[in-house]
Amino acid sequence: MGIDYGYDLYLPTHAVGHALKVVASIAREGIGSVTVVVPGGEQITLPFRGEPSDDGDHWSLDTCLYFPVGDEAIRAWAEAERCEGRQEHPDALGRIWVGSIYLYFWRDCGLRPGYSRLDFTAATTGMSLLFEQSACIKGVFTGLAESVGAVCLVFDREGDGDEVCWPASEVDLATLAARWPEIE
Repeated sequence: MGIDYGYDLYLPTHAVGHALKVVASIAREGIGSVTVVVPGGEQITLPFRGEPSDDGDHWSLDTCLYFPVGDEAIRAWAEAERCEGRQEHPDALGRIWVGSIYLYFWRDCGLRPGYSRLDFTAATTGMSLLFEQSACIKGVFTGLAESVGAVCLVFDREGDGDEVCWPASEVDLATLAARWPEIE
């Protein structure tokens, strides 16, 4: 079993639908299509793979997301993937797709009522290391957190030195969660 690093996005449960729409805007088309029911009952069709469970509190999907080729880590990744025939040249916006990324939804983030979690987990050890080393990938996830009203973004190293990426903070996740506004 390899390394499964990822980015964990904590947000008010009512914002999950909006967050998924923003994620869909940077997802690679053509890998599949799935309709999910988000908290509040809205049905959203996403360019992802998978079958969400009938359990409205937890489900998982697969996606491929576009990231800018703006640092050495992602340039090296893109070149290696191109040599293996798994990647094309960057698109017109200077991005490549990375995937499969496992997207897990947890209605109860376990830290504070009214908050959910979207986990974006790398499928391979190599991709996990890319997630750790690429400032561009971190920037995309940080931008996502800021744009969707998230309260926190954590780089999850499987419990081995997890890093709060956003908001910039010197405190741990539990301390941050205690400061999140109450949601009824």
